[in-house]
Amino acid sequence: MSKTARFSWQLIRDSMEGYEPERLAKVLRAYLEPRVPPGTRKLTDEQRKDMAKHIQHLLNENLPAWYTETGAYLGNESMGGYCWCHSFFNQRPTPNMRVQDNIQLMLNALEQRRGWLFKLDAVYQSLREGLPSEPGDDDIRVLALADGMVEVLQITMDATGCEESWYVFADRALGWMFDALALRPGYQAGKLMNKLFAFESWHSPPEEELRESAEKVAMAVVEDEGRRTHRKH
Repeated sequence: MSKTARFSWQLIRDSMEGYEPERLAKVLRAYLEPRVPPGTRKLTDEQRKDMAKHIQHLLNENLPAWYTETGAYLGNESMGGYCWCHSFFNQRPTPNMRVQDNIQLMLNALEQRRGWLFKLDAVYQSLREGLPSEPGDDDIRVLALADGMVEVLQITMDATGCEESWYVFADRALGWMFDALALRPGYQAGKLMNKLFAFESWHSPPEEELRESAEKVAMAVVEDEGRRTHRKH
C-alpha cells in the first residue's frame, strides 16, 4: 500500500464548503425527467446503463475536487452503499421510478462521502494544532501520531463498513493526514505501513493490533524526521 496522497489535502479541503446540492439536483432533473416521465413503470437494463453513464459524466462535470479527486465516486459500494445496479431506478423488490426520489438517493450517498471527509479534516486540524514540535517531544509526537492514525482508520472503517476494497480509502486517508501535517514518511515508515496496514476486504483489524501497528509506524515517521533533521545540520 502506498501512503502517498494522490492529491493534496488542501486542494480537497478547499473544495468542500462550496457544494450546492440544490444546483446539482437541478442539473440531474434536467437530464432525467425527459427520460423517465411520470407514469414510467419500467426501464430496460440498457436504458439504465446509458443514463447511469451520463449521470457519472454530469457528476464529474459539476462536482469539485472533494468528489473528483478522492476516488469516492458514486457507485463505489465501499462508500455509502449506493450502486448503479440496484440503487438507480432498480430498487428491490419494487423499483422506484420517481425521478426526485432517485436524485435524493444520489444526494444522500454524496453527502455520506462528504461527511467522511469532514470528519477526517477535523482529525487533521486537531493534530496539526496540537502536535508538539519542541526538542525532546519525540515520545509525545509518536503517541499523538498513533492516536491520529487510529482515529483516521476508525472513521474510514465506519464510513465504508470495511466492505470490498475499503482499504483503498484507508490508504488515501492516511496519505492525506501526512500531507495535511506536512510530514513525509521515509523508507522505513513506508515499509512498515505496507506490512502492518495491509488490510483485507470485509475484515476490520482488531483494535489492539491496529493500535500497536500505528505506534510502530508513528515511531518510524518520527525517527525518519530526526534523521532528515540531523543530515541538514
